[in-house]
Formats: sequence, structure tokens, C-alpha cells
Amino acid sequence: MSQQPGYYRYPTISGDRVVFVCEDDLWSVSVQGGVAIRLTANLGMVRRPFLSPDGTQLAFVGREEGHSEVYEMPALGGAAKRLTFVGSAHVEGWSRDGKAIVFRSSTGQPFHGMPHLYTINPAGGLPEQLPYGLAHSVSFGANGGVVLGRNTADPARWKRYRGGRVGVLWVDPTGEGSFRKLIDLNGNLASPMWVGERIYFLSDHEGIGHLYSCMPSGEDLQRHTQQSDYYARNASTDGTQIVYHAGADLFWFDPATESNHLIDVQFHSPKVQRQRKFVDADEFLNYYDLHPEGHSVAITTRGKSFCFGNWEGAVFQLGVPDAGRYRLTRWLNDKQRLVSICDRSGAETLEILSPDFAMPPEPLAGLDLGRVLNLEVSPTADQVILTNHRQELIWVDLATKESRILDRSDFNRIQGFCWSPDGAWVTYGCAETQFTFSIKLCRIEDGSTHCLTPPRFRDTQPMFDPGGKFIYFLSIRDFNPVYDRIYFDLSFPKALRPFLISLQKETLSPFVPLPKPLNGAKPKDSDKAEKTEDAADLESTDETVDAGKSEKPAKPKIEPIKIDLDEIQQRIVGFPVVEGIYRQIWGVEGKVLFTTYPVQGSLEGRNGSSKPDAKPSLEMYDFEAHKQERIAADVSHFRVGKDHKTLIYRSGNRLRVCGISPQDRDRNKENEPGRKSGWLDLKRVRVSVNPEQEWQQMFKEVWRLQQEQFWTPDMSGVDWQRVYERYRPLLDRVAVRSEFSDLVWEMQGELGTSHAYERGGDYREEPDYRMGFLGADFQYDAESDAYRVTHIVEGDSWTDQPRRSANWEPMCKWVMCCWRSAGSESTATAHHKSCSSTSLNVKLPSPLQDAIPAKPAAKPAPSPSKPSGAKPTCAIESGWNAITASFRQPHKAESAMSMFPI
Repeated sequence: MSQQPGYYRYPTISGDRVVFVCEDDLWSVSVQGGVAIRLTANLGMVRRPFLSPDGTQLAFVGREEGHSEVYEMPALGGAAKRLTFVGSAHVEGWSRDGKAIVFRSSTGQPFHGMPHLYTINPAGGLPEQLPYGLAHSVSFGANGGVVLGRNTADPARWKRYRGGRVGVLWVDPTGEGSFRKLIDLNGNLASPMWVGERIYFLSDHEGIGHLYSCMPSGEDLQRHTQQSDYYARNASTDGTQIVYHAGADLFWFDPATESNHLIDVQFHSPKVQRQRKFVDADEFLNYYDLHPEGHSVAITTRGKSFCFGNWEGAVFQLGVPDAGRYRLTRWLNDKQRLVSICDRSGAETLEILSPDFAMPPEPLAGLDLGRVLNLEVSPTADQVILTNHRQELIWVDLATKESRILDRSDFNRIQGFCWSPDGAWVTYGCAETQFTFSIKLCRIEDGSTHCLTPPRFRDTQPMFDPGGKFIYFLSIRDFNPVYDRIYFDLSFPKALRPFLISLQKETLSPFVPLPKPLNGAKPKDSDKAEKTEDAADLESTDETVDAGKSEKPAKPKIEPIKIDLDEIQQRIVGFPVVEGIYRQIWGVEGKVLFTTYPVQGSLEGRNGSSKPDAKPSLEMYDFEAHKQERIAADVSHFRVGKDHKTLIYRSGNRLRVCGISPQDRDRNKENEPGRKSGWLDLKRVRVSVNPEQEWQQMFKEVWRLQQEQFWTPDMSGVDWQRVYERYRPLLDRVAVRSEFSDLVWEMQGELGTSHAYERGGDYREEPDYRMGFLGADFQYDAESDAYRVTHIVEGDSWTDQPRRSANWEPMCKWVMCCWRSAGSESTATAHHKSCSSTSLNVKLPSPLQDAIPAKPAAKPAPSPSKPSGAKPTCAIESGWNAITASFRQPHKAESAMSMFPI
């Protein structure tokens, strides 16, 4: 039977049994190799297992209820029990006597990243802090010896790191509490293990992570591994032997014989997380574009492009399915084809696509485009302008497959660009100095460039007026300082405003009202002239049809735009709108659209969501009415069709197509997709995902992004192609998203530099029960059979931020008052006895009594089939249960630790 090996990590050993992590679950195998046996099939991922010294118990980090906590289970398999309720915990081994689990956590600390070591009894109870201060790992030796690891993370994720957070080992050989540095090595140390008379650890001071050992005195350094391709990672010991993983394999080292062995794991798994699945298009929506006639839309989601009628018709997938990633798909002028960026060839390439299945994609190979950031199609020809990460502005002729760099900035990326209505010019925001941007103009025919605004401000996002009279742009040039309310200081929280440039000298400012009749009607001579022109056009069209020369009216001729460059910098005018935060600007006939954002505090939007809390809006300035009006609220991005009358905008993960008119409050109440509301039904798009293919594309793209955007061309002396060839075979062993992330981290770690990280991704959905924190320290007193509250964090009662303490909610204020008055153990016991009734119906002085909510009605006792640890469904009930449990059930500390689930 053929088998596909897995991606093995985090091994632990006891006797002849090894437990490791693969596919986010625990597996067991003999140290001599053989068939691996699955021990868990958890809802959440597991990490860092540690077998007990006697081999009967297994501790690990689980996420069965959302947080990373310590779990324990029988080593041969069985139900797992959650032991900690601290919010985040990492198992580091077992205590010296093997009766308690050692873990690290930053619970109770003012900041994350300040871990201390704790022990927890497998039978339950409260964690006990070890007296070692800040530490990440620990191992115990004979005669009371202790070796601590500080900053001992995973050196493979940032190889050859030598900064201030480098791993260091500290040793107390006799257990007297006096620690000293174990050894001075120019490397990153991790995984301290005391085995016999020697201390083993991982270090990369010789260029790659190997297993080393020395005496507790730091003398007699020896190296025990010889692999040259991959770092030795996450080593652990049972006191006599050591296991670790390198690449995606497990290794066993026997100190007694100084021998290293590859553990031959026979792995049989259905690999269900590699199977095809379907995802929602709106969840992964990236780009969108309106059809030139406005009746259809093209979207790109999860690296795939689709086109479909706004509210009717079938959905067509564009390009080659499951082959590369598509981005920035735009309609071409023939209204049939589209152009997109795809990397299925291994490099980003322009492709011409069509919904017609008989027309295969047409790649424009051989063009050096770099990493394309934005792309726009010419309004008159099969040409595109694009920008890339090299800070270049590139013109490409799709018909001749020619390309030309129009301009490049030495300081920053191009900030917005736009074709002129006649397709002869392009305007763009270019960084002329390190801190300033100018609006520039380039003639496509000869490549000549002109600076329209002086390099004194940050002028970006230029857009042509469809009539060819103006260029609109955004600029930071309103220096109206605001005094800070706390510090005696000044700041510029807004400073942005829309501006325009008149392209012709004779063009009057659109902000100066012109004389007109009372009713606003145009002069009769003007109406007569317009009617005469319309009649002439109609007569000309009729003659053409009668002559049989054409079946359709002739297209209106596009007049070349006239641009007077002389003194053009003196024709800059600001819009009569308030300064603020503006992101986009777009000109339509007689109007200008722009998005505005409110000023947002830095503490807002920190709840793990990528969506901003601040609600932007789409505004319109009407030159005829000389006023600003709102088009729609909660608009993060928008585009306008080529008819300059149809608008498509994004609100959250939704798209809406509508006309350009002030906000219709009645219509805005329509939320269901349809022609009336304008909302598109993105559920019509069925997006299939093949994880195996997707991971291959992602892996190559990650590698290519580093190659194209690394801070130095020589990749810091790293042979980046060789790195790709070394790690690419491991991708075939990946079966879940966390393993892919781990592989990317280690590959990027070869660069030995910061800001080479991997975050996010489409992980399998896990349980997510957010846990509140009581904000109090407990101490159990066995003699009185009660908990003493030794410290209460009061927090701020006036704020809704997470730093607010739940202890000061009305529901538990009176209990907190009782606890705070507990000055001695006898007093605490008295409070325990006085509050031990099931009702907790204690009469308190008014108005405190009025602030106490009524206790929820008691519920029947759970049936034997219902888990005893089931969470209450009501937050108030949960709070009451936690309060009463903390007084009446001293052996169930978890009830108090999770007092207010969110």
C-alpha cells in the first residue's frame, strides 16, 4: 500500500514510545518506527505534547474552547481534560517529581511577552508559580539542579538571529536559587534539557541548528547532530534520551551510545484537509470592475476571477481553473475580453481572458513587470498602465506586446494614476523627494513627463475630469494645527483636502458661481444652439443609415485634450470642503466623488478584526449646486463605469451598483440583493478551492515576493533559489494550514532577517469561546475550605475598553465590597459562610441594593449525559455561577477564572 508521509513536529518521548503532532492532532509511534496511531481527533489544533516521566500521562496545549490552554489525557488515548483557564499557556514539561505539569504563561502580567513558569496538578486546582521570574523553559537535574531558558523560542524561524531577544540559558547547579549564565555562545539557544550529568540544548552558533551539550559548569561543549539541510527543532527528553524534528522528520538521539536515528513513521491518514472545498466569494473578495456598459461585473476572489450579470444570468469563471492566482482583472474596450495578472507560469504575467470557453487565455510572456500593484485600461485602445513594487509606471500595448517604463521614483511607490479621456496622457502621483509627492503628467506618444505641482507637499491620487478640463487630486497642504488635550503639543490629524488643476488657461474656476436666471434655466440662445446641434447630429446619423453604410450610429469622436503647461502650477484650486481624511477621488460629469474617513483613536479596531471600526462615507461635490452631499455610508472603496454615470462600491464584504445621486434614505433601507436595492448577490459565485494546488501557488508566491522585494538584491548572500529547492519537497507532506505556515516560517527564516513573517490564513474553523477575566488573585485555604481573594484589580469603571474590570459591574459590586473587607482569614471565612446560600439574597443598604440584578432562576440539575463542565448560555447566569462557585466550590477554580465569558 502506498503512503504519503506527514509533516511531523513537536515530538516527546518516554521509554520506547514517541508522541508527536501531525495534522493538528497527536499521534503515537514506537521509537524504533512503525505504524503511527492517532490519539486525538480534536476540534482545535494541538501543540507541544509532553509525556509524563512514567509514560502514563500526556500533557499538551489544546484549543478546544478557543484559548491555548493546558490539557491532560492518558498516554494511550482517551478523553482530554482542560486544566488551565489563564487565557494562554504553553506546556514546558513535567515537574521534578513527575506529579505536576510545568507550563509558561503571561497571565497576571501587565504585558504579553512576560512569561513566568507555573505548575498545575493533573487532577486540577489552581496553578502555582515557580520562583524563577521571567522564563520560557525549564529542566531539572540531579541534586536540585535547575536550568532555565529565557527567550528560548524557535531559532529555525529566524535563523542566525543575534539580537536582544536571543535565547540564553541560566543554570543553578545545586538548587540554592543562585543562577548564572550557562555558556557564552554566539548563537540562539533553545530547548534546555538536563540529562544525566550534562545539559543538552539546541544552538545555531555554527550556522545551523544542532544539538549540543556541556557540563553544568559550561565546560566540555560537544555537538551531537550532523544534518546540514534543516535545523534541529523542539527537542525534548524523558531524562535519558532525546527526540527532535528536522525538516518534516523525527529523530531519536541516545546519549548513552551517542547515536542518532531517523524514526521511520508509517503514516496513514485520509488527509481530509487537503480535499477540495467551497468558500464564500464575499469572504475573500479582492478586486472588482464594472462592464463598460454597466450591466455586468468582474470580481476576483480567492485568486480566481469571475464575471456575471449584475442581477441576472450565469456566472463564468475566467482563466484556467486551479492554475495560479488571478488579480486586478479589468474589462477591455471591446466589452468582450478582460485583462488580468496571473502567476501560473511562475512569474506574474498579463493575460487576456474571455468568458467564451472557446477562447483560451492569451498570456503576454516575456514582459518584466515585477510585482504589479495596480492596473488600468486605456479608454481608447488595447493598452494598460500599471505600477509595481519597483516604484515604476509601465505602459503595455496588449496588441503588440510591447512595454515601456514611463517613469520611476527613487523614494516611494506611485500613489494613484489615471488615463486621460483621449488616451494620450496619463497623470500620476510620484514621490519627488523622500517626504513629498507631486502630480505629474506623461504623454504616452513620446514618454515626455511634466510636473504639475511643486514637490513641496504630498499630492496623490490624481484623476482626469471626463470633459478634459481638470485634474483632481488629494493633497496634504492644509496646515491647521490642533492642540492636544493632554500634552502641550500640536498635531495635524486631518490636513487632507481635494484640489484641482485647470488644464486650459481660459477655464474658469468651477467654484465661482456664474450669473443665471431666477429659475436656473439656461438662456434661450443657448437652448436654440443645442437643439440645432442635436438636429444636425440626428440628420447626419439618418443619412448614414439611409446610405447603408452602417447599421449603428457612429461613435462620438473623442477630441484630443488641450493642456496648457505654462504656469499650470498657478492654476491649483482647493475644493471648498473641510479638511479631513480622504482616500479616493473620481471625476464625473459636473461632479466629483470622494471617500472620507473620520479620525479614529489608536485603541479602536484592536479586536483581531481586519475591518476598521471607523465608518467611511462616499461624498459628492456638485459644481452646479455648489454643495457637498452624501452618496452612501460605510464605503471603503468604489469605482465608476466608463459611462461616468454608473457607480459600484464596496461596503464591508458587499458590492452595490447604483446611479450617482445623493443618498436615498428609503432605498438605503433595502438590504436584499436585487435591481431595486442595487446590492449584488455574491452567493451566486461558487468558489472551489483545492488546498494542495493553492498551497503550491502560495509557496512559490511567498518565495517570489521575498526575491522581488528583499531589502538588498543579493538576498544577504543567501542562495535563494537553492533555499526554494531545499524546502519545496517538504510541501508535498503538508496536510493542514498550520503545517504550511510552519514551513513558510522556516523557509523565510533562512534569510536571517526581521520582518519576514507569516500570519493569518484560511485555518480550519475552531471553537472560539472568548473568556473574560475576573481580575482577582485567589488563594485556597484548606483549613477553612474557602478561597481568600488576595488582590483585586479595580480597573477603570468609566470606560468600555478591555481594561475595564468586570469586578465593578453592578452584578458583583457588592460581592467585591465583601471581599475587599476581608482583612483576615477568619473574616474571609465569615464572608464565605454568610454568602454560601444558593440564593445569595443578602439585604444591602440602598442604593447599593438597587444596583444588584435579580439572580437568574435556578435551573434543574444537569442530566448524567450532559458534561459537567458545560458552559452556561447566559452571561449573567455565568457570572452568578462563578461568584457562588468561588465561595462554595474550592476545588473548581476554573469557574472563578472564567467568570464573564464574552
